[in-house]
Amino acid sequence: MIWIYVAAGGVAGTLARFWLGGAIQRFAPGGFPLGTFTVNVIGSLALGFLMKLALGSQAVSPEGRAALGIGFCGAFTTFSTLAYETVTLMEDGRWLTTLVYAGGSFAAGLLAIWIGFALARTIL
Repeated sequence: MIWIYVAAGGVAGTLARFWLGGAIQRFAPGGFPLGTFTVNVIGSLALGFLMKLALGSQAVSPEGRAALGIGFCGAFTTFSTLAYETVTLMEDGRWLTTLVYAGGSFAAGLLAIWIGFALARTIL
């Protein structure tokens, strides 16, 4: 029955991605996919924090870990959208924007996971 937790988290993550990503994108300069970029960084931070906390203590049940990690963060983060937008930028010949977006997304995602781990360690 853990799939119910994953599904519930997925619905919440999808809606959060839709609303937050759309709201942020309205302020993006020059068509930069800022909504997707921001959602990926926030999702990486949340996943890093939640998984470090969940695996390092009894604070999060297996059901909670599935709902938050697989369901919410899995639906909230948007790697496939990132890949699509990167290729679209490349096809448009926007090479500098492509490098900033793809490289920045990867670097910021790694940094966000690391920060999430550090935040969770302060609780453990």
